[in-house]
Amino acid sequence: MSAFALMPIADRSQQSDSPAPSLAIVESGLAACRPPDAALQAETSALRLARQIYAAWLQRCLRQGAYRKNPGAVAALPRAAIEHQLDCALERAGPEVADLLSLHTAQRAGLVELCALIRALAAADQQDARAVQTWDRLIDLGLEVLQGFAEMEIVFAAQRAAHDPLTGLPGRAALQQRLQAEQSLALRHGRTCAVVMVDIDHFKQVNDQHGHQAGDRVLAAFARVLRGALRPYDGVYRYGGEEFVLILPGAAAAQAVRIVDRIRLSLAARPLVQLQPRVLHVSFSAGVAALTERAIAQTLRCADQALYRAKAEGRDQVHLESCVSA
Repeated sequence: MSAFALMPIADRSQQSDSPAPSLAIVESGLAACRPPDAALQAETSALRLARQIYAAWLQRCLRQGAYRKNPGAVAALPRAAIEHQLDCALERAGPEVADLLSLHTAQRAGLVELCALIRALAAADQQDARAVQTWDRLIDLGLEVLQGFAEMEIVFAAQRAAHDPLTGLPGRAALQQRLQAEQSLALRHGRTCAVVMVDIDHFKQVNDQHGHQAGDRVLAAFARVLRGALRPYDGVYRYGGEEFVLILPGAAAAQAVRIVDRIRLSLAARPLVQLQPRVLHVSFSAGVAALTERAIAQTLRCADQALYRAKAEGRDQVHLESCVSA
């Protein structure tokens, strides 16, 4: 089994093959393993905190406004704190949930309108019927925004259910959705996108020699390395077993070969996982295909064929597809 290091990769801005990855998270495997769903827990916690801050404000508004008796007494909306938590939740969610961005945008728009209504109430004649109308609109909108938080939490719950519990990565269903979205962008705007099939070399030997628990640790650690090596809007998916799929929007296939090869070479100095009293080194092989107008299933087959060639020719290498587009 070849030895690989987790060496830092130079920042993409300093590379000629943009968009090259930056290994922001160097996974040595010597530290205790982070729970695989920690990122999902963090994003859910951020969303829950945003909802709690908002719900406390809405309750305070109702209490201070005495239910239309004093509509001018409206508490200031902690908009910055709420938006910060919403942004944190969205950033941690990644690009896999298509509906999340529109919900996030709607929530921020609702917060902006609520602030405008608060200013209008502060400037209004409290005896004017229009002040009561503005108050009613504020409460109606306030309840709509509260419902929006509930909808976002439903989306997050669905995302958690779709993730692989071992690695924390989304699986095949999410992969298909992302590939369809990226293909649509490619066809409409001519944007390039590369698809990469990745397979850990000699993984069966890990299970046979060290046990399945060691194999699980390798898979979880390897998934973290892939996530840390790529941009936030790149996709990393568990395809099955020891196979993973990467989606690199904005990268041509030839660029993706160089990007993935740098990740491969970065696994050359340090062990991935420590098993007392020894450590495990792993390597991987990969196949790269361009996402074009051909069927998504064919793109995956082409990447898989390139991966097969890489393994047949000795493993520990990255190959570019040789398929002819349909």
